Amino acid sequence: MPRHVPTLVGIASLVSVAFIPGSAAAQASGNQLRPVPVTTQASARSGRVHGIVKDDGGQPVGGVAIVAMGATLASARSDSSGRFSLALPAGEYILRATRDGYISTFREPVRVQTSVLLERNITLVRQGAVPPLSRAGMGATVFDPVLVVDDGESGHSHSEVAWRLRRLTRTVLRDGSAIEATAFEPSESRPSTPHGSLFDRAIEGSARAATTFFTKTDFDGQVNFLTTGVFDAAGGWLARPDPRGVAYFAFGAPVGSHGDWDVRGAISTGERSSWVFLGEFRAPAVAAHAFRVGMSYSAQGYDPRNSGRLAAATTDARNVSGIYGYDRWRIRRGLTVDYGLRVDRYDYVEAPEFLSPSAGVRADVLWGTSITARASRRVIAPGAEEFLPPDSPGPWLPPERTFRSLAPGAPFKAERVHHVELGVEQRLGRGEHASVVSLRRFRQHSTDQIATLFGLDASNAGHYYVASPGNVNVDGWGAGFRTPVSERLEARLDYSVAAANWRDGRHSWALRRSAPSVLRTGPERIHDVTTTLNARIPETSTRVTLVYRLNSAFSRDDGGRLPVADGRFDVQVHQALPYQPLRGGTLEVLFAVRTLFRDSREMVGFYDELLTVAPPLRVTGGFQIRF
Repeated sequence: MPRHVPTLVGIASLVSVAFIPGSAAAQASGNQLRPVPVTTQASARSGRVHGIVKDDGGQPVGGVAIVAMGATLASARSDSSGRFSLALPAGEYILRATRDGYISTFREPVRVQTSVLLERNITLVRQGAVPPLSRAGMGATVFDPVLVVDDGESGHSHSEVAWRLRRLTRTVLRDGSAIEATAFEPSESRPSTPHGSLFDRAIEGSARAATTFFTKTDFDGQVNFLTTGVFDAAGGWLARPDPRGVAYFAFGAPVGSHGDWDVRGAISTGERSSWVFLGEFRAPAVAAHAFRVGMSYSAQGYDPRNSGRLAAATTDARNVSGIYGYDRWRIRRGLTVDYGLRVDRYDYVEAPEFLSPSAGVRADVLWGTSITARASRRVIAPGAEEFLPPDSPGPWLPPERTFRSLAPGAPFKAERVHHVELGVEQRLGRGEHASVVSLRRFRQHSTDQIATLFGLDASNAGHYYVASPGNVNVDGWGAGFRTPVSERLEARLDYSVAAANWRDGRHSWALRRSAPSVLRTGPERIHDVTTTLNARIPETSTRVTLVYRLNSAFSRDDGGRLPVADGRFDVQVHQALPYQPLRGGTLEVLFAVRTLFRDSREMVGFYDELLTVAPPLRVTGGFQIRF
């Protein structure tokens, strides 16, 4: 029988179900039929799955086909705001999502229960120019949920939904069905007993299990090949940039419907060799307890064969390890509590074990109005920004700069920041992209506040010194405004004003000689403005992020005694290329340049960036392969 006959039989079956001549569902008019779509009556035993589809820039994506495979086969299409909804009989299902021009690795098993509403938020990654035959074209066709119609002969459904399901893009690590089918069949040239030896069965079983793990697991991730370097502000562009190569990887996979695990790591070579590792498990964001737990490890050393410049900076490898756990508990609708604890160990710090707890609550009191409260105790060691994973997304670079105490022989001491905050937020409008206005009142007490000094060692642009100017109390107000300027641009503006009171530390004499503007005496009033812009250009698959911080009390690098108003920035550009190095993957060019020493989106001390003197210009560029 010709291969196309079963397909014709399946199409004929669909037509016979969808169009009934002579009935109210379809009327004959000459040689044409007026189609009426199939409808399925929702029973009392059905449930519903709904959610929003967004791209990697946080924008809603319409025209995405969300398909549920299980007791029945059904699909829905997201609307212009990215929302979708599926009514399904109770049972086990696999959810998939596809659309032309996007990379999708979303595949999640769900359990639909009677009269239960499940929420799933899906993220698709936009790619550049993609050949039209590289994946199923889900964006141009609209179709209603249909039931499976099997021809009973080929073992496959021949509905349009099933046809598209069999052509869904596979991830790079799962595109190996041919290997799975043939790699571990018994060899004809190898003699075997009817049941095989115990050793043969053990080897074949282990190999088959390993192959099934890699081909059946929905891995996703990225590999980055980067080059990074710094330019000393005091020496200008002619300073030695000291570039380094960095290899960064990240991959993860879902664990059923319980959550996702993620592994990240990076390594760099050279006279400052270092590496980092992070393992994390996250529960679904829509779960009642959206917790995440993990551990991290970082190490920095140097090559003894090239240690001339670094012998004074460090005489031994430095290691930092930590474990953490955080939970966001939805007690009821409109009331959320989050709490967590991080435990770190720095082998180069006096009293190396640190505990950093935090807790907060958020309550919706009126339409669009929320009240927030937060308290935390953060322990920050000298060099912590080198060893700890960033809170913001993006590659985690291994420790690249060396540091030592400004006072000769003085041990490293950690900074302890106690922070409390009350705030209120008001949403202006409805939907995911409504503008938000916020107001907060905060107090902060820092013990052994850290100051960071660059530019004192002209032979090494990446080396800095640390010291403590004393303790400080900060009392202030903050206001913020976040709004989508357009579909391509989102802007955020944060302003804060604070009053500070200082008490001198033990090693202030060393700072008075090297950087007198770091020493603050008595009361001080500070104004701070931080602007963040996120832009996306879909026609060229370009994403740009700009952070600019303007403050009235930055420390000077010219030897002056009084602080000065100044600005620092962080610019990142991601450009997708119209080329697929791996099937189902994307290739991006990354470029970043910054003078901000710390990420302003992380919870740090109010003065940590202000007491960083002459931070070098840091440049990072390279390629990113996503799969």
